Amino acid sequence: MNTVQLLENSHVRVIEALDDLPEAAWDKPGACGEWSVKDVIAHLASYERVIVDMLKTFSGDEPTPYIQRFLDDNQEFNNSQVESRKYDTAQQVLNEYNEAQVLSASLLTQIPSEKVQQVGTMPWYNSECCLADFIHVAYEHTGEHCDQIIRFRQQQA
Repeated sequence: MNTVQLLENSHVRVIEALDDLPEAAWDKPGACGEWSVKDVIAHLASYERVIVDMLKTFSGDEPTPYIQRFLDDNQEFNNSQVESRKYDTAQQVLNEYNEAQVLSASLLTQIPSEKVQQVGTMPWYNSECCLADFIHVAYEHTGEHCDQIIRFRQQQA
C-alpha cells in the first residue's frame, strides 16, 4: 500500500471508530486510560499537526518548535496537547483533526514517492528512517487508538 493511501486509511479508521458516537460519550473518561474519546481525538489531532509540520520540511521549511517538543519529550507533549484542548468542544477537536488530516494528505501527495522512501531525509527525527516509515508508525498509532475507542464504545453499550 502506498503512503498516501496509508494516511487516508488512517483517517477512515478514525471516522469509522467515531461513527454515530453519542454526544454524551465524547467526554466520558476511560477510552484510553483516563482520556475520553475527545481527549484521544485531541491527541490524534496533535499528531496530525506534527505530520503536517514534518511534511512541510520536504518543501524547505525548517523543523518547527512543535516538532521539537514532540521529539524532546513525547509524554509531556501528549499530555500538554490534550490539556490545551480541554475546554474545546468535541466538535472543535474533531474539526481540528479533520483539517490537519486533509492538509497532511494534500502535502504528502506533493512529495515524490522516491523522496518519501528515501532514508535520511529527516535527520532531525531519525537518520535511519524515511518518511514512509514515519507515516507507517503514525498509521499504527492511530489504529491502536481507534481500537481503544471501539472497545470503549462496546463497554459502554
